[in-house]
Amino acid sequence: MLPVQDKRARALIALLIAGLAVALIPFRTGVYAQDIAPLPPFPPMVTPQPDNQIVIERHAVDAVVDGEVAQVQVTQVLRNQSGRVAEGVYIFPLPKDAAVSDFQMTVDGEVLEGKLFDRDEARRIYEQIVRSQRDPALLEYLDRGLFQTSVFPIPPGETRTVELSYVHLVERSDDLYHFNYPLSMRGYGAPSAQEVDLRVELRNLPGLRTIYSPNYPITIERVADDQAVITYRADNDKPSSDFDLYYGAAEGLIGLNLLSYKPAGEDGFFVLLAAPSLDADADQVVARDIVVVLDVSGSMRGKKIEQATAAVRYIVGQLNPADRFNLLTFSTGVTVWEPTLQPVDDASQAGALAWLRNVRATGATDINRALLEALAQLDAPESTRPAYVLFLTDGQPTQGELDAGAILRNAMQNLPAERTPRLFTFGVGYDVNTDLLDTLAADLRGLSQYVTPDQQIDEAIGAFYAKVSTPVLADIEIDFGEDVLLEDSYPYPLPDLFAGEQLVAVGRYREGGAVDVTLSGQVNGKARVYVYPDRALAARGGDPFVARLWATRKIGHLLTEIRRSGPAPELVEAITELSLRYGIITPYTSYLVLEPEMVPEMPAGEVVLRSLRRDEFYVQGAEAAAGLAAAPASGEAAVAASQARSELQQAETVRDASGEIRYVAGRAFMLRSYVSTSAGETLALWVDTAYDEAMEVTTLEFGSDAYFALLDDPDLAQWLAISPELIVVTGEDTALRITTQSK
Repeated sequence: MLPVQDKRARALIALLIAGLAVALIPFRTGVYAQDIAPLPPFPPMVTPQPDNQIVIERHAVDAVVDGEVAQVQVTQVLRNQSGRVAEGVYIFPLPKDAAVSDFQMTVDGEVLEGKLFDRDEARRIYEQIVRSQRDPALLEYLDRGLFQTSVFPIPPGETRTVELSYVHLVERSDDLYHFNYPLSMRGYGAPSAQEVDLRVELRNLPGLRTIYSPNYPITIERVADDQAVITYRADNDKPSSDFDLYYGAAEGLIGLNLLSYKPAGEDGFFVLLAAPSLDADADQVVARDIVVVLDVSGSMRGKKIEQATAAVRYIVGQLNPADRFNLLTFSTGVTVWEPTLQPVDDASQAGALAWLRNVRATGATDINRALLEALAQLDAPESTRPAYVLFLTDGQPTQGELDAGAILRNAMQNLPAERTPRLFTFGVGYDVNTDLLDTLAADLRGLSQYVTPDQQIDEAIGAFYAKVSTPVLADIEIDFGEDVLLEDSYPYPLPDLFAGEQLVAVGRYREGGAVDVTLSGQVNGKARVYVYPDRALAARGGDPFVARLWATRKIGHLLTEIRRSGPAPELVEAITELSLRYGIITPYTSYLVLEPEMVPEMPAGEVVLRSLRRDEFYVQGAEAAAGLAAAPASGEAAVAASQARSELQQAETVRDASGEIRYVAGRAFMLRSYVSTSAGETLALWVDTAYDEAMEVTTLEFGSDAYFALLDDPDLAQWLAISPELIVVTGEDTALRITTQSK
């Protein structure tokens, strides 16, 4: 039983056990709320599912991590939207492996007494709640401690501001730190938060370099070499996982950290993070040659040309002292600011800005000629410095060479003799040839970006250039030693490394163990080599998200191949397998999901399984791939598709994009079936994507002794936390069926 302090709390907890409570588990905190009513202390277990009484108006987290000590302040505004008083028991699963102290909670300024429970005590409480609520969500926290406080009332229509604070030590392995916060709101009846606002400030960490979250798109503000502020904000968000933050601190110009995962009997996966110091000395900055190419055809008239020239002015003002540059405009013909590349000084920058003031938009669009002229500018004798081309256009070729394939061939046949430039393309609007711009950027080690009509051209280009303004290592290569075989790495080739930015590379390896990682490259014609000894590749286990991030990038790469060369069967099969295994939904890999209102008439207890046959997924994948290959190269849909592929190829985080998919402990589960109950209800059934109808299935009743006996297996505990209606594969030809329906 749950520990209680008085008879009133005991009665309220009895309501909880009765299953008459609405289980709200905001950010893995639980507010178990119900109407106050006289009930027997131990009523029978029933499972009605009333509407939520309480909504979360705001959930804010403000954490300060000073060295290895994290001070966390949580503020939550709860509103009772019903017409009745709500009370409940409030629980908070502690951060994993955290030594927590100074835990305090207040409600509207009044300090509430509470108690910290160790893992063993917490497990008993978690299991009791799971049994009574028939909601397994808390099972994923069986290995954590727990804070539980007394009940507090929320009158109808009113709010309560809950504030809790605690201090804990951050997990550390060598120079890599791991901050964890229980942010997940997944649970029985848990609503989304109207506002989620999370802030983590890192202080007093000399050599702070890599900063990475695998599951949330964070914003990083690097305040100093030992300090940074990380934020995440969302409206109406329903986080499905904890917030994890990894960061590395080690003296040296470039910091490097490894995260890895190796399933039993398989090759491993790794994520490599590399980041330089915030500020680079002049002799550490790579000197570049830069040509900025601007489309000034008639379609650029008005606001477009104003914003585009403003963007070019910004770039000119941000050039590094050792750079050389030139400007080029094109329409029916090509106009060059200066015959050759110019050094960066006050006179040249002033001259370039004056020249830009006379730019006018008129004429057609000769992309082929503009590209060849830009490449010719970089064909300087014996120059080995990195060369960049920034190419901005809002249209398709209408002058000169019109065939996209011929334009690509011409560009590749006229590259500078001594070096391969990095080409960054910017498509403005929807009337651009995405295939041409994407392929040019990919083949020339750059990126393609698109500025949609609702975006500001100068802001988009300015933000991009700010990220690549200060390169500190070019022509990068990574080596794990001759005894470690790396395969299937992305991106390839590796991009340059820039001050204030971070390289995120993924790949696979054969055997785990300690490795010496070598990062090499060029700085102004001189070789630079950085060695990081005794880095660890997991021999078994590790961080499962690493595999999913690798699969995401690989799918992006395969989709690009289909776009370029057509839907070859082996490409379609590879995408389908990756999508099924890692639960990655893309615009081109969809799943058939049976909605409750679509469930046909069927006998009570019968299971409806749909789309479990893999051949259906292959058919879907082939159809989607054929559509992808045949889709037009221009238009709003083409731009959106290009952006989607680019996001996959450059992904740094992977979140479940919908309520029909979850990736847990190395397995993907999908909501694609339903169960009919004796009462005529339909219950959601989650199915392991590795499941096949030919497998031998063992059925266990949810909440039975045999069910709870499975929880000693940490992976099974996480899988069982997904749903009380579940199919999970347990062996090569066997599966386990969990159900709430009695035999």
